[in-house]
Amino acid sequence: MRYLYLLLTILLSSCDPHMIDNGRITAYVPIYVSKDEANFIGAETAKPTVLPGKIYAYGTYLFQVEQNHGIHIIDNSNPQQAHKISFLNVPAASELAVKSGFLYTNNLDDLVVFDISDIVSPRLVNRVEKVFPQISQEYPPVNGAYFECVDPSKGVVVGWEEKLVENPKCRR
Repeated sequence: MRYLYLLLTILLSSCDPHMIDNGRITAYVPIYVSKDEANFIGAETAKPTVLPGKIYAYGTYLFQVEQNHGIHIIDNSNPQQAHKISFLNVPAASELAVKSGFLYTNNLDDLVVFDISDIVSPRLVNRVEKVFPQISQEYPPVNGAYFECVDPSKGVVVGWEEKLVENPKCRR
């Protein structure tokens, strides 16, 4: 009986719950953009929400983070008919705050500030580099997961997505 428990323990501990089939497992894969793309920010036409994040209310407007992509600007003057009026493209954005007509958010590890007096076309007025060094995209947002190792030659990591991967080399 003792050997049976030992055998079961060995067999169960060797099983990988992430394993799907033929050596492929569910793992995180980095999403890359070039350094130029990562720093290209500006107003665009409104777009659908895909990865919704935090919402911030300011006056008659709502600002909603699109995780790792930017910020939706929503006219909420009539809450029954709220509608998006523009999108602020800010790669790797995850946080936001608004005060006295200025919107503050992160662009990777930089703090960027926009004048929102023209709400349809916010204007970048300041960038403070390396304010958020703890915002690292070197690892996926979870622990205990397999992932493809980051390759800096492919660009800057602005997010992660789960995919079936064959034999990922990294785990955290």
